[in-house]
Amino acid sequence: MKILFTDLDGTLLTDDKRISDTDMRSIRSMIDAGHKFVICTGRPLTSAKKLAEQYGFLEPGFLLVSFNGGLIYDCGAQKPILTRYIPVSEVKAIMDAAHANGMHAHTYSGDLVVSEYETEQLKTYCRLMKMDYVVVKDIREYYGEFVNVVVKPPIKVNIITPFEHSSLVDFRAEMRKTTAGKLFDVFSKPEMLEFSHMQSNKGDAVRFMADYYKVGIEDTIAVGDEENDCPMIKAAGVGVAMANASQIVKDCADYITVSDNNHSGITEVIEKFVLG
Repeated sequence: MKILFTDLDGTLLTDDKRISDTDMRSIRSMIDAGHKFVICTGRPLTSAKKLAEQYGFLEPGFLLVSFNGGLIYDCGAQKPILTRYIPVSEVKAIMDAAHANGMHAHTYSGDLVVSEYETEQLKTYCRLMKMDYVVVKDIREYYGEFVNVVVKPPIKVNIITPFEHSSLVDFRAEMRKTTAGKLFDVFSKPEMLEFSHMQSNKGDAVRFMADYYKVGIEDTIAVGDEENDCPMIKAAGVGVAMANASQIVKDCADYITVSDNNHSGITEVIEKFVLG
């Protein structure tokens, strides 16, 4: 058995946010042959599950690594098999710093996106993720308001800048003075910086899943296109960068596809490294 880990946006999904018919046939072929197909995304679980349901992936053989590794979900069993939380106090400190720098910040609670400010970035993000949001005065009070419902700490906090990418580079450098060694940070897009548990990254997800299914790391393949995919590309037995990937991803990959995300690059990977 082999395990294929794939990013969503810019990798499995075309630019118009769909999976090609060619890739769907290839995915079905590898599932029928007894392999595992794992979607690895920075998206929250709610958004990832909606896409999985749309394409018929909520069945055995398929898994979802959401929040960049913060929550791993077994589609066949329909339950999480690993969740990594971060303290609300850490989230609050990051959000306050982001707001002070004129940037948007949000976290999550179940199926909701939670923010202390209603911004255009919040509205755009929720529209793309197809999620609802709630605006609260103080997230510490929000998570403490629930009496009859068990509310766990957040899994991730997102910072979205309305400015140039360099503004987030500077913000990350400043935040690392207090978050280094405590939280993992990564760019999922040039305009989006994410903070999560130190082990909430796609590389740790690859190692966890290989151990969980007793599969040698040499039988794992990971493919992606952005910086947050680098940990899994480095961790897997075969690390693949899409033809359309950023240079930082190509530099850490073992193989670069000939076809990009709009021309069934995933099929190329499946035929060469899973079924070949």
